[in-house]
Amino acid sequence: AKLLQDPLASISALMTDNDVFFGAGDRAPGYSFQLQPVYAFDFPDDGFTLVARGVVPILGVPPESDFPILGEQRPSGGSTTWGLGDSVAQFFVAPKSEGAWRWGIGPQVSLKTRTDSLLAGPGWGAGPVGVLTGALGDFSIAAIVGNLWSFDGRFNSFLFQPNLYYNLPSVPGAYIAYNAGISADWKADSANRWTVPLGAVVGKAFDLGNGYGIDLSLGAYANVVRPEGGADWSLKCGVSFLFPR
Repeated sequence: AKLLQDPLASISALMTDNDVFFGAGDRAPGYSFQLQPVYAFDFPDDGFTLVARGVVPILGVPPESDFPILGEQRPSGGSTTWGLGDSVAQFFVAPKSEGAWRWGIGPQVSLKTRTDSLLAGPGWGAGPVGVLTGALGDFSIAAIVGNLWSFDGRFNSFLFQPNLYYNLPSVPGAYIAYNAGISADWKADSANRWTVPLGAVVGKAFDLGNGYGIDLSLGAYANVVRPEGGADWSLKCGVSFLFPR
């Protein structure tokens, strides 16, 4: 469980972040299924680890909705648009450390992988991203922060993802967590800039033996601050797979 909770862990994993959004746009449900492959490259002689992480979004976007990953509110009319959005690759260079807290920093690159213009996010773009991670007793703590600009100047978005896990000492592998993303669209006016979710998930990691593992989680978040067209709340389900190195 703690390996999958640590963004800088030396692991090979495929994480999924699956959300159903309610009350967005024309009130039809919206969907976001993100595939997040993670692989860490160790360079012990050079004293650092390179962690590569991808975000590949599969989206179902209703009319008039505003998702942080897209940046602009969808137009009215029509039905829910399904397809692949713009993908992001993140790279964290993390110095080796024996301390309780570690950090990593590097670039993130956006790729124009959308299958429909209504699923357009940053397209081709880039920006910096950093992470701080550590532990306090039964708590695993991490924070990912970054900004992404599109090369055409139409997209400028900030993301702060605090991850706070309380690992239940009486149930090995089980936890209660906050792991949502707080975002700001700098291109929007001040009244429609921020999305701030509040809620929690519960989950449990299972050791399948021989270096394999699976982590299952379920929870809900209410957007206490949201732009026009943003969802009132979302149901979140996570399924992550750990592979042997």
